[in-house]
Amino acid sequence: MDRNTLLRLEEFIPVLQKTIGKRRFLHSLGAMHYAAALADKHGEDRVRAAVAGVLHDCGRLPEIEQVKAEAERRCLDLPAEDHPHPKVWHAFLSAHMAEIAYGISDQAILHAIRYHSTGEVNATPLDKIIYLADYLEPTRSFEGLKELRLLAEQDLDAAFREALAHKLRHVQSMGRMLHPRSLRALAWAGGTLG
Repeated sequence: MDRNTLLRLEEFIPVLQKTIGKRRFLHSLGAMHYAAALADKHGEDRVRAAVAGVLHDCGRLPEIEQVKAEAERRCLDLPAEDHPHPKVWHAFLSAHMAEIAYGISDQAILHAIRYHSTGEVNATPLDKIIYLADYLEPTRSFEGLKELRLLAEQDLDAAFREALAHKLRHVQSMGRMLHPRSLRALAWAGGTLG
């Protein structure tokens, strides 16, 4: 990651704030700082993590219908398995917008943004950091959060696995199904599916 990208990070912030609204913007700033901290802890590139963290929700428009319309306008072809899970649609749109609107060409950053909502099989350390930063950043609040944060500081792989398992339990408690990509990621990470 070069110095120019770091300098452009300052340009992203005002545009992003206008695009996604105050609450989502605060979440994105939290994810940016938490991703950078996790990158430092685990020997990964801090700037790359910060950029992916701040832009991970740049396509998360206020309404699902807006996300769908914007994806269609941009001719994005969402994977068929995403169709029944509208809450993850913004991830592919965010990766596209990070590339086109914010000028990010680093494929590792774009990949981490694309899969930040679900995780993925063969997740890279950056992928895991952005998944965890989205889930554990400072504005979040849920039972077990403190323990997950401590685990994320110590063991990125174990934290990724446990965050996926935590999300599975939460979704199941609401009578819903976890995204198939998340289930595959959990199995790949060595977690149990039940």
